[in-house]
Amino acid sequence: MIIRAIEHIQLRDSTILKVTADNHLVGWGESAVPYDDSLKRAIGRPAYQYALHQHPALNMAMLDIVGQAAKAPIYQILGGPTRNKVRVMTAWSDTAAKAGHRAFIAPPPLVQKTGFDFVVDGGGKMTPGEASSLAASLEKLHPLWLDEPCPQVNLGTIRKIAEENVTPLGWGRNFQSLSEVQNMLSEQLIDVVRLDIAKHSISAIRKAAALAETYYVAVAPFHSGGPIATAASIHLAASLPNFFIQQIPWSEGEERKMRTEITGRDIESVREGYVELLTGPGLGIKVNEQALRRYAA
Repeated sequence: MIIRAIEHIQLRDSTILKVTADNHLVGWGESAVPYDDSLKRAIGRPAYQYALHQHPALNMAMLDIVGQAAKAPIYQILGGPTRNKVRVMTAWSDTAAKAGHRAFIAPPPLVQKTGFDFVVDGGGKMTPGEASSLAASLEKLHPLWLDEPCPQVNLGTIRKIAEENVTPLGWGRNFQSLSEVQNMLSEQLIDVVRLDIAKHSISAIRKAAALAETYYVAVAPFHSGGPIATAASIHLAASLPNFFIQQIPWSEGEERKMRTEITGRDIESVREGYVELLTGPGLGIKVNEQALRRYAA
């Protein structure tokens, strides 16, 4: 399982990596982190050293190869599944609700929708005072959590929001390092860890989840990228004991067609708020390279 070649393909804002091993297995990865030639240092190294490589797409692709070689899904490589299906949420739309989604992330004006679970998206745009007032007003609506309520200017302002309200707070989709998660956890200012799989590797998010578990804090990874990362998100979610819910993009029309063509089937189909686990080896998808290159052109 020695890595012999690494190729990158740019698909919109996603860096797609095609990693080839000497056993002719090909692993695929996706991230928002740009490609650079330093990734070629992995050439000549065994794929099972995936945890040493923190570029999200490279880490993902190496895990894909290891899973294929073992004839096992990635979540089996990571210790086995902790659930038999994955709860998901997406951006609010009527068509998403009709398609089977039961949990949504939405800006404050849309949170009055009934019959669904919801996360209020602060987008990091409010002042601490506005965020505290919103958190208080949301208490009676019982949101899953308030996401990124304000800029992370300092822990003191965030502590004030956390102490004055019982609305859970989610942070992490804009974090650059695991130390930010650790700081939030040690100060007991975070209820839901929201690291972005496009910015952090599967291995890194699992480390953050292990830290969070010691504080009884849940993990709900953020994902707004392409379908290869969706596959990785499903495996990641299945492997985390303290997993809560996985955000996945909602798509329809030509966008849905593109995503389905690239992964060979519609892995983002939702039934009663859940997606099924992918049971094939590695990522559990067969990337249509011809379609991928056509859409990347």
